[in-house]
Amino acid sequence: MPAQDSQGRYITPAETLGGGAAVASAARTATANGTAFDTSGYDSITGVLTVTAASGTNELLDVELHTTTDGTNYYEVDQFTQKSGSATAESRAFGPLGSSSQWRWVIAGTDTPSFTFSISATADRDA
Repeated sequence: MPAQDSQGRYITPAETLGGGAAVASAARTATANGTAFDTSGYDSITGVLTVTAASGTNELLDVELHTTTDGTNYYEVDQFTQKSGSATAESRAFGPLGSSSQWRWVIAGTDTPSFTFSISATADRDA
């Protein structure tokens, strides 16, 4: 039986999401979309962006969560704070969500900007 809070409401545990919700650490030099992952039945997800290396001149990284309700047309839910260096981590809640979602990263700068980063995510299921 799920845990209850002090007022007797059931607490739904966060679930670790796999598939496209988790983006493995790698050096990236170009703007791209991650793999779409199922978010039907979830109220929100909490993403953790960890940047471990950055190079280039005036390098900038934007990481956004996009979602869709029709499977075709994606829109931005929210984004992490723009990054301009390495050794940073940020956690942020994203919602509401459609039936499918994907991460999108935009890399900008000069002298071949590169960022090494990963994303992990947990989800809160609808009650």
